[in-house]
Amino acid sequence: MKQEQQELQVQAWAQTDVGQQRKHNEDNYLVDMELGIFGVADGMGGHAAGEVASETALKVLRRAVAERIEQIRRLVKENPEKNRQRILSLVDESVQCAAKAVYDLSQQKADSRGMGTTLSVLLVAGNKGVVAHVGDSRIFLLRQNQIFQITEDHSLVNEQLRMGLITEEEAERSPYKNVITRAVGAADHVKTDTLFVDLLEGDRFLVCSDGLHGYFEEGEVGPHMAKENPEEIPPALIDLANTRGGKDNITAVLVWIEGDSNSDRMKRTEITMRMDLLQRIPLFQHMSYQELVKLMNITYLKTFDTGERVIEEEQAGEILYVTFKGELAVFRKGKRIATLGEGDHFGEMAIIDKLPRSGTVIVEKEAHLLTISRSNFIELMRQEQSIAVKLLWGFLKTMSTRLRDTTEELVNHID
Repeated sequence: MKQEQQELQVQAWAQTDVGQQRKHNEDNYLVDMELGIFGVADGMGGHAAGEVASETALKVLRRAVAERIEQIRRLVKENPEKNRQRILSLVDESVQCAAKAVYDLSQQKADSRGMGTTLSVLLVAGNKGVVAHVGDSRIFLLRQNQIFQITEDHSLVNEQLRMGLITEEEAERSPYKNVITRAVGAADHVKTDTLFVDLLEGDRFLVCSDGLHGYFEEGEVGPHMAKENPEEIPPALIDLANTRGGKDNITAVLVWIEGDSNSDRMKRTEITMRMDLLQRIPLFQHMSYQELVKLMNITYLKTFDTGERVIEEEQAGEILYVTFKGELAVFRKGKRIATLGEGDHFGEMAIIDKLPRSGTVIVEKEAHLLTISRSNFIELMRQEQSIAVKLLWGFLKTMSTRLRDTTEELVNHID
């Protein structure tokens, strides 16, 4: 199966299996090349209700995306960065349609009460991807020979791990490994994780149920995804999961992004540079790839001309800036106090205290700055506890370093 998406092409292969111990397959998958949507749903509930839940969720999701796809593609074509949040909202709306449909169905029969399903979806629109995720199915990304898990399990064990209540070893032995904390259909609305992802030539995505990923150690799935014949990957992964126990239903959808190498090179370089730049900054250096992708979702690139003032001393401001390219000068009470270049950041105190700017920053060489607003920053910290802890720790380290430097300057000045 093949689909053209501007400069990129998409291919996909999928397979599902009942496993070695289950009588019914409650997994379902969705591959729609025309819409560019690929997903896995792992149902739960007695009397085949799980199978109904997963099938219904994907069917309704597909219909809801079809109703919105032209708008999504138009927004991507116009300005994907500016329209990012609207695109994510449209995909989330589609998931909510699925959640309500499954919930309404569960209320119609007594033996269907409590049925629900996980839902992990990748939507390809132009050169962008949108991930929507609920539950403990997963989406992996193989990029430049590195494997990343770009979804986070909504499970009791994972919540305990994040809170430091159990160790990795205890998590492996936990009797609650299959207890999920979010499901499509448990209520008529569900909290959905959504991510906006830049697509690059050579990217491979694996969307799979826990019946597959539960049999692989961290990082082990990468070499399997990198094999030469992609059409053989889903059946090979399923066979391996069955060989290792096959206690659950097993589903795998492999999505392969292809494109023009020449046109993709500059884009690949810019995306890699953005990620590397953020990771080098002390504020963000402890964040995982998955967390950096979430940070990128609230980061916008803005260009400033030579001589332009980015911030003014004593004026209010609520934006953190990171220098992607260019040179800037910092002035305090009319006196030049610093020069900023690639990787330098400024304005972070406005995100914390909302007090007036302590200096003026002027562009000396055309600058491309990554910007993060206070409102988006606070919302990300509110939603993601692990990110909040790492960001607060990064702020403390940054402030500590600056305090030490200031103290040293004062001592040297006195001497």
